[in-house]
Amino acid sequence: MVQVPLKDYTYANARVRAMNSRLLDEHVYKDLLDAPDYNQALGVLENTEYQVDIEQFILEGARPTVMDRAFNRNMVRNFAKIKEFFEGKPEEMVRALLARWDLYNLKTILRGMRALIPKAEILRNLVPIGALDQVVMEEIVNQPDLRAAIDAIVIFGREWWINYGQALSAYLGEYLREHDLAILELALDKYHYERIQEQLKGGGANADLVRQVVDLEIDAINIVTLMRICGVELAGGHVEDYFLPGGVLSQREFEKIMALGQPDQVFNAILTKMPYKAALEAAWSRFEERGENAFEDEMQKYIIRTCMGMGKDPLGIGVIIEYMWRKYLEVTNLRIIIRGKSIGLLEAQIRKELFLMDGNSKEK
Repeated sequence: MVQVPLKDYTYANARVRAMNSRLLDEHVYKDLLDAPDYNQALGVLENTEYQVDIEQFILEGARPTVMDRAFNRNMVRNFAKIKEFFEGKPEEMVRALLARWDLYNLKTILRGMRALIPKAEILRNLVPIGALDQVVMEEIVNQPDLRAAIDAIVIFGREWWINYGQALSAYLGEYLREHDLAILELALDKYHYERIQEQLKGGGANADLVRQVVDLEIDAINIVTLMRICGVELAGGHVEDYFLPGGVLSQREFEKIMALGQPDQVFNAILTKMPYKAALEAAWSRFEERGENAFEDEMQKYIIRTCMGMGKDPLGIGVIIEYMWRKYLEVTNLRIIIRGKSIGLLEAQIRKELFLMDGNSKEK
C-alpha cells in the first residue's frame, strides 16, 4: 500500500490528476450519442478504461443492468486507489467523503428488502466504496427478511467505522409500531452526519472543504424533507423527528418553515433562507410533475457543480473532491446513455435525460 505523510497531499494529488486525465472527454460522449445502436455504443467504450470492467461482466450478457455493474466496478476501483494514498487525518477525511456510499447502500438494502425486490437486483445497485465491503453487504442482503437484515446490520455495525446498527437499534421499536421506513432512514441520516461532523473537527482548510460538502448534503436532505411533508398531517410528529442538524437552517428556522404547511409557502420560505436560488427555482418548476424528487435532483446537480470547482489548490484535498464528483457524474451519465441506447431512444431524447454534463462537455 502506498501512503503519504500525514499532511502531504502532493503525491496523492499528482496521482489523482493522472486519474482525472483518463475521464471521458467530449469526443467520447459525442461518439456514444452518435452511435446508431446499443452494441455500437458499447463498442465506443472499448478504447476507454471501462473496457476491462465490461469484460469482467460480459459473460453474464450485455444487458444494461450488467453494464451498470461494470460502471460501478470501475468507480469502486478508482476510488479504492485514492483510499490507499493516505494515513492519519487525511485518511479520515477521505473516508468521510466516501462514507456517503455506506449510507446509500444501507438505505438501498432496506428499501429493496421492504419492497421484496429480488436479492440479485438489490446487490446490483450497491456501490461498495466506503467502509462496508461487498462480502458484508451480500451477507445482509441474503437474510430471509427485513427484520433479519436489520439484526445483521446491528451485529456487523459494531466493527464499522460508523456503527449504523446503533442508530437502527434506537429507532427499531418506533419502526415496528409505525411500519414507516422513513423512521429508520432518518435515524441513519442523523447518526451518519453527527459522526462525520465529529470526525471533521479541526483539520484546517482541507477539513473545511470536506465540511462544505457535508453541509451541502445536509441542506439537500432537509430541503427534500420539507417539500415531502408539507401539507401532510403528522400525528404526534415533532420537528426533531425530521430535522437534520448542520447546514444552513437552524432547528428553529426548520420548524417555522415546517409549520407553514402549503407547498408554495414552504418553497418561498426555503428560497428566502437558503443560498440555492437557481436550483430551487428549477426544482419548483417541476414540482407538480415529480414532487420532492425534483428538489433532490436539482440539489444533487448543485452539489456536483460545487464539488467540481473545489480543486483550485493543487496541494489540497479539493483536487480529490473534484475528481470524485467528476467520476460519479461520468458514471451516472454513462448509465443514462447506455440505457437510452438499449431501448432505442434518439440522441435528442437521451441528451434531455442526462443528469448534468461536466466541464468537458456542454451542459444541458
